[in-house]
Amino acid sequence: MKKQGPAVDVDGKRTQLWYFTGKVLSSKKQKETQISSQSYGTQGNPQVHVSSTTIDHHEFFLADENGKEESFHMTDFDFPCREGQTVSVVWAIPEGAARGPFIHVRNHNTDESHQIEPNYIADNFKKSGWMVWGIGLGLVIVTSPILGPACLLTIFIPFFYFRWRSRKAAKGLLASKELTQLDGELAHIKPIAA
Repeated sequence: MKKQGPAVDVDGKRTQLWYFTGKVLSSKKQKETQISSQSYGTQGNPQVHVSSTTIDHHEFFLADENGKEESFHMTDFDFPCREGQTVSVVWAIPEGAARGPFIHVRNHNTDESHQIEPNYIADNFKKSGWMVWGIGLGLVIVTSPILGPACLLTIFIPFFYFRWRSRKAAKGLLASKELTQLDGELAHIKPIAA
């Protein structure tokens, strides 16, 4: 059964921690490679830039001590587990959201815990686009008499500021005393017998 953990204040917004502990029924991992290319240059001197990105997918099923099953699908959050081991998964739901990212996993058989990289969850704490670009437009209007055409550069200030702030919020969540305390409580759970 999903259990409610403590609430964390993240960038002035209440974020609720939830967790589920169960025995791994199955675990499947896949890697997806996305390849993109870009052509540029002239007809006499064409150039092509090719890049690839690898995305990890991890899908697994857990059953708690009462037999209640839950499925989990994680992207770019890889950790070791195998069938029969007991695992706890922690996720965070920001206030006003219906769901949130998986942030922490503890394997009770190996006594290892793993956290997601902050950059992978930073988007969950970003401000709405209309707010960011609205502030940027306001800065352009205010600075135009002073800076002239250079004021157009100020439209990007809120974008970079709020991007930095959302990454800081993600790092703050992962370093929070509430998550540390919850992981400490989860560490005392014994593996579910086979």
